[in-house]
Amino acid sequence: MDWDARARAALCAARGMAHLHAAHGLVHGDVKSPNLLLRHDGDPDNAAALSDYSLQHLFAPLPPSARAGGYHAPELVDPRRPTFSSDVYSLGVLFLEMLTGKCPASGTVGVDGGGAALDLPRWVQSVVREEWTAEVFDQELVRLGGGAEEEMVALLQVAMACAATVPDARPEATEVLKRVEEIGGGRHGRATTEEEGSWGTPTGASP
Repeated sequence: MDWDARARAALCAARGMAHLHAAHGLVHGDVKSPNLLLRHDGDPDNAAALSDYSLQHLFAPLPPSARAGGYHAPELVDPRRPTFSSDVYSLGVLFLEMLTGKCPASGTVGVDGGGAALDLPRWVQSVVREEWTAEVFDQELVRLGGGAEEEMVALLQVAMACAATVPDARPEATEVLKRVEEIGGGRHGRATTEEEGSWGTPTGASP
């Protein structure tokens, strides 16, 4: 997937979550890449859709080793009791997965010493802290990005704000949607005209 395809998928994921939260008061509870279904009907406004929402209460609680590693917010003890804030955390991890090309459930980076699930937000934060931000991005994405580095960095900032360790530091889903719509000046969706708030840089996310 090139940058345009990933950016549109990120926008659709943000729209889906904002709709669930704001219009219906529903928590998704299981945001992860297998639950983001890509569409190939040529409609850029409907490039992807969130699936399997609000099903978490139907299942017994899973042991920590069996959970969707890397996507769940650190404060979430029982996956049957997700919150709006834990949904936003998972969305941030999904954005990071799109940007880095690394699956948080795979343990592909050895920061945890082998088979453990990758703590993708903390890995990204550690790389950015060393001022190696360019090393965060999927090299295939950089090659196909077509000069979209500023948009990629902007989505990285949104993702790190969503994946803050402290729940109260995370933006609401509607705020996330506004920020993602603004990336690229509306090239990937409807741009907002409201005053843009400051969420800081990736290094400002909670450690």
